[in-house]
Amino acid sequence: MEMIQITDLHITKDIENIKNDCKPYQTLSNTLKHIEHHHSNVKDVVITGDLSNDFTRESYMIIRNLLKEYQSTFYILPGNHDKLEHINTICDEQITTNSIDLSMSKTLVYNFDTHVPGKTNGHLKKIQINELNKKLHISKEVDKVIIFTHHPIIEIGSEWIDEHISENSEELIQLMLSHTDKEFKIFSGHVHQEFNSIKNNIEFFTTPSTCYQFKNKSENFALETNLSYGYRVITLHDNSIRTKVLRI
Repeated sequence: MEMIQITDLHITKDIENIKNDCKPYQTLSNTLKHIEHHHSNVKDVVITGDLSNDFTRESYMIIRNLLKEYQSTFYILPGNHDKLEHINTICDEQITTNSIDLSMSKTLVYNFDTHVPGKTNGHLKKIQINELNKKLHISKEVDKVIIFTHHPIIEIGSEWIDEHISENSEELIQLMLSHTDKEFKIFSGHVHQEFNSIKNNIEFFTTPSTCYQFKNKSENFALETNLSYGYRVITLHDNSIRTKVLRI
């Protein structure tokens, strides 16, 4: 099976809004069309935060109307640009804040809410770390764990962005390292660029935004103009997890 990660939509109440030489509504629409055309069998799409860019209820209704044009189920995590109260107004059976349920397989999917109202940086909640720990102990047969977050939980090598990684990350990392019998894949957003790193049984990924991109390994804010927007495909096959980024 396949699942898709899209991230950092940055939609405003004005669908003609242009930011950083990009029209986020148009690029999101293009992304969803590309997914439908090239991955028509995919039922699960995870949106890892920053749906809105202006915190308005209108922006979420625009997103909802666009998502409703497709048959996939959309799993939403909040980012630092999001308002949970507005996210909740667009949720139903198709658009949800739940995690993907793979209870019939050996793979567990868990979503962390890293957003902190009014702040840019992220935070991993102790209650969620404890909940994941309980799930790992209860689900003895699980040997693969997929975790989605908005904020990365490790530094990615861009100084200005690394100030905003999730606080309390080391506690989660130590928990994962203690489960040596399990393989963890962490998929994050926030940084508007592709990144990959491995530490023992943990592999960390970040995914390009559906709109403008940030230059990697940058000390200060800088846009990447040579790479386009895109999304990530995550494939579960024969008890393995493979992933790739597709740009549009």
